[in-house]
Amino acid sequence: AVLNVITGFFCQNAIEAAKYDHDLVTQSILAQNRMYLEQINTLFATMDTDESGSITIQEFEDHLESETTRAYFESLGLDASDVWT
Repeated sequence: AVLNVITGFFCQNAIEAAKYDHDLVTQSILAQNRMYLEQINTLFATMDTDESGSITIQEFEDHLESETTRAYFESLGLDASDVWT
């Protein structure tokens, strides 16, 4: 009987730890998504050279010529060469 209580205690702790890890992973993903969103907003604000609140095709094309912009898109798993396909 004591062994069952001890086993139950360890199982409950393992379940709680797994739940915490799941919550931690979820929070980490959400934080990472917020970070990407902030960075993309900053990038698009930089592309909006006339500060109209919109990005024209010309503004977008001009910035796609930038090695830094292409590298940033690639860091997000996006291939800048696929923009027009």
